[in-house]
Amino acid sequence: MNEEEWEAIKNNDSKYDGYFYYALSTTKTFCRPSCTSRTPNPKHVSIYKDVDLAIKAGFRPCTRCKPNLKEWEGYKQEVSKEVMKYIQEHYRNKFSLERMGESLHKNPHYIHRSFKVINGITPLKYLHKLRVKEAKILLNKTDLSITDIALEVGYNDSTQFSVKFKEITGLSPSKYRISL
Repeated sequence: MNEEEWEAIKNNDSKYDGYFYYALSTTKTFCRPSCTSRTPNPKHVSIYKDVDLAIKAGFRPCTRCKPNLKEWEGYKQEVSKEVMKYIQEHYRNKFSLERMGESLHKNPHYIHRSFKVINGITPLKYLHKLRVKEAKILLNKTDLSITDIALEVGYNDSTQFSVKFKEITGLSPSKYRISL
């Protein structure tokens, strides 16, 4: 291992992904340079130029950085996609990071941080945007009352719904409906 490769591993540098992989004699796994696992002890690291060579040497792919999957975008991206799917399927239900963490078998704080890094907003903000988007459809296509729409998209009362709707759209739900 040369100094440049070691710096790439220490700094989780994604620019080197695909150019080399590092294997750990202690865990018998191999990783991409961008893997966010703990920085290894250099005396346990060996370098491989491709995935097949690392596998032939008896190492298995890391479950965190998935070096054997070329199209894999990263663990945080994967978590973000899982969270989006979860919210899209459960946006009408009561929301908590803890409940989502239990369902996805992931730490709620890690879910929050990963989602925000990838999407630039928190899971809760995404939930409100999705609820408002669905409410706009109902305001356009139905004669349901504002309270019924609020309940339909997952809010407990029309006041909270109206506050979030106005925060996101700049209009109250009733003014939005009139402007159509």
